[in-house]
Amino acid sequence: MPFGRHLKRALARRFPRTRRAYNRLRAYRPRLPLPRLWRVRATARWLRATLATLAARRRDARLTVAVDVTAFWEPLTGIGWYLYRLLEHLADFPGLSVRLYGPTVVDSPDLAPPVVPLPAGPALETVTYRVPEDLVVPPGLLIPLLRRLEPLLIAADGSQVLFAPNYFLPRRFLLAGGARVATIHDLGVRQVPWTLRPETLRDLTDRLEHALFEAARLITVSGAIRDELAAFGYSRPERVRVVHHGPGQLAAVEPTAKPPGTPARYALHVGTLEPRKNILHLLAAWRALRRRLDDRPVLVLCGRYGWKTEAIRREVAAAQAEGWVRHLGYVAEGELAALYRDAEVVLLPSLYEGFGLPALEALAAGAPLVCSDLPVRHEVAGGAALYASPDEPEELADRVAGLLADPELARELRERGRHRAAEFSWQRAARRTAAVWFEAAGEPPPQ
Repeated sequence: MPFGRHLKRALARRFPRTRRAYNRLRAYRPRLPLPRLWRVRATARWLRATLATLAARRRDARLTVAVDVTAFWEPLTGIGWYLYRLLEHLADFPGLSVRLYGPTVVDSPDLAPPVVPLPAGPALETVTYRVPEDLVVPPGLLIPLLRRLEPLLIAADGSQVLFAPNYFLPRRFLLAGGARVATIHDLGVRQVPWTLRPETLRDLTDRLEHALFEAARLITVSGAIRDELAAFGYSRPERVRVVHHGPGQLAAVEPTAKPPGTPARYALHVGTLEPRKNILHLLAAWRALRRRLDDRPVLVLCGRYGWKTEAIRREVAAAQAEGWVRHLGYVAEGELAALYRDAEVVLLPSLYEGFGLPALEALAAGAPLVCSDLPVRHEVAGGAALYASPDEPEELADRVAGLLADPELARELRERGRHRAAEFSWQRAARRTAAVWFEAAGEPPPQ
């Protein structure tokens, strides 16, 4: 018996299931139709167009920057709006090509649209690969394959800079070359780890140090965070650039009617109700204020509940039952702008912040601001706010009582706040961010 036939029989005895599958395939093979010529031609055209697009991206003479914009497929939080405003103001930046990568670069009918329109302009390109229906390989097979190859597709674009707007890049960017630039919004993982969700704390603990180590440049949203990076030994100061936020999400929003149930007189807190925002401290301060003043505004809480809120929920419910707290939950932008405008005082007693956009929103609206005595609060608000220790409810009550008793001080704080807020600009933030990208790539920014 020839050796080849002997080997086939031996393998058939050793792997009977494989042999049966092979026999079924041989029996079916004559009935498999050959791809029609028009499908072969369509596939060839699609491959040529895809390769031509890749080659054009690699030949781009501008500075090419890859940015993960997955945040635009979810309800936008502070970091999502930070990225959105940056890209809006970079849409026509000269000498720059910013490539936007959504949840996947392979388009398909089942992919949900972003919750906000993607920023667009001559300097922005949304990277997607569309798979036609008329190819040799059906889309149901080709789309999953391309998604598995997504790290290679991103790497093939040859971007010179990879920008992580939220600490670190997704794993699908790991094969891409180019200088890494990451924005560090705060170091809560080291300063107040007990206020973070377990999954957030775990992710930051596992990945933050590696992201800091591999980044060519780091952007911090405040000088306070730059100093914390140096204090913890995470980075030398010469690798860090401070880029302040712009004036918040409400800068261009016209106030509408206030939410139903808003009291005629009120003090306002804006932010998620969670331990980091020091809500129990705020409630304790307001109880102290009630003992001192008969004529006082209602405390209005604006924001959703976060995590670790069992004690906060109990205290808020009790205060609402007594009539001195009103929790409005999430409100629309126009309603929030109206709440800021008419508040007798805005209270932000956070334990820790990286920047704190609500403080800047309050200043821009001309609301008197009383906030926690943190370095970053002084950096943002300067002399346009009153400060109290985040650990002393009585001190916070003192500041509010003094402000309510002094209309001239309130008027002065409103005026100072508007002037202070005018010093912050998204246009300036975008221009400085682009300068960091050029610096990381070793290129001079365009004049």
